[in-house]
Amino acid sequence: MNDKALAALGAAALTVPVLASAPPAAADPPPGGVTIEIATVNGSGCPRGTGAVGILNDSEDFRVHLSTEPTRAEAGGASSPAGSRKPCQLSMKVHVPQGYTYAVRQTDYSGDAHLEPGASATLSSSVYFQGTTAPKPATRTLRGPYSGPWQFEISESEPVFTPCGEQRNLNFRAELQADLGDSDPAKTNFIETDGKTVYHFAWKRCPASI
Repeated sequence: MNDKALAALGAAALTVPVLASAPPAAADPPPGGVTIEIATVNGSGCPRGTGAVGILNDSEDFRVHLSTEPTRAEAGGASSPAGSRKPCQLSMKVHVPQGYTYAVRQTDYSGDAHLEPGASATLSSSVYFQGTTAPKPATRTLRGPYSGPWQFEISESEPVFTPCGEQRNLNFRAELQADLGDSDPAKTNFIETDGKTVYHFAWKRCPASI
């Protein structure tokens, strides 16, 4: 995985099953006709009604931008135990031109954090298609003392493509967690997103018989 962060990170491997039975050929993004809509949003980390998507398709990259309300997990100080975890599950309907299939090859997250010595914060992330089991999430960890912005770029070592000729929702799970550890319990620690997530797509052409 390719990781870029503004602080020391911890990483866990992401393993995913292979869905496509026929081997499509690599391709550039379709010239047009791709539409995306949010199907469902659940979890305290992404309240309903807050999501919006946009597509940026250039010659080098096809990106989907998701905008939500910023999410914050915190521990210590006056924070509640329930506030230390902020899960989000989101499902998208992705409509692509006939003859193409796609996968998510990278997800970008960014935000801000403040962690006292002994505290830590973790982002976990997974992506999968409707009808399949969610894989073990990739995790990234910040450790205190830390205060400032952060950015994680989570790449899929083996992107999973949706089966050719099938329409399946694309599902994402993400969670922020703040851990007090052995830091001063009177002081607040937090990790928050800026509400902007970017998904980078990969494309392939389906066999002519599909």
